[in-house]
Amino acid sequence: MAATEQTAKKDVATREPTFSERFTGMVVKEFTATVGDVAKFTEEQRRLAQHLFVKIDSSLNALEAKRLKDGKAGLPIAWANINMQKLALDAMHRIELGLDALIPNHIHPIPYMNSKTGKYDLDLRIGYAGKDYYRRRVALIEPLDIIYELVYSTDEFTAKKKTFGNEVESYTFEIKNPFERGEIVGGFGYIVYEDPKRNKLVILSEKDFQKARKLAKSADFWNNYPTEMKLKTLVLRTTDKLTMDPRKVNASFAAVEDEDIEAEIDLNANKDVIDTTAEPVGGDNGGNDEAPPMSEEEKAQSRALDQENAGQEQAAARGPGF
Repeated sequence: MAATEQTAKKDVATREPTFSERFTGMVVKEFTATVGDVAKFTEEQRRLAQHLFVKIDSSLNALEAKRLKDGKAGLPIAWANINMQKLALDAMHRIELGLDALIPNHIHPIPYMNSKTGKYDLDLRIGYAGKDYYRRRVALIEPLDIIYELVYSTDEFTAKKKTFGNEVESYTFEIKNPFERGEIVGGFGYIVYEDPKRNKLVILSEKDFQKARKLAKSADFWNNYPTEMKLKTLVLRTTDKLTMDPRKVNASFAAVEDEDIEAEIDLNANKDVIDTTAEPVGGDNGGNDEAPPMSEEEKAQSRALDQENAGQEQAAARGPGF
């Protein structure tokens, strides 16, 4: 009996950590380096790390399967070829902001080949729902709601700006023909506060969308998902009007807000974008010393998570909503 217990303890001690355990461990390490106290890494944040792992693993498998199907040469899109240190830091920032990768349009993992390092940098692109979520949370006065609408040529929209005789900024909006709405001509965001006098209306024209398109890192996303990109632009411009609370702003908030500016230079100069239009497919994950393949138990856990979030994943698969 004693020998059996001793053997069991030895097996536990020598067991290689699963990939998700290593991924979470790296995130916790970055969190500790930033915050200084590992005890502050909550169970909720650990859950978000696991969700992010499932999302990234699924994306890498799908993209590598597509690369092989298309007969493309080059470095396999696998964990062994990912810049893990950068990924762990970026993951920590998103987890600290409360973003959930299994909620549609929160996070989209997009690999780029970095010609300087010879490895893939994984851009954890924050979607429009993610931007809306974390920016609301750090607002000085958190709004009751924010309404986003793209306006089409057959819709009727009238702005009611604040004037001497009108204390509340508002609008009227009616979809005249929901089945044939025509072309997008603009959009609006409406921030609703407990005090209606604070309500804010933000209006964007089609020209504003085209200006944003010209400033984009890559035309591919705008070409493939124009509606989603216009909606993201609308979310960004609207939430720009929120006054941020300095007491709520942390290093993770500052990091993700600065990413678009820094990435604009870095991506265009040193990286090639990978085709991200692959359909989700199955397949085993390539193993390596840094990121071993998932165990059968872990695969079962991942499948359970996928089934639990099947509706969310199907919605995300229809388009990345960058």
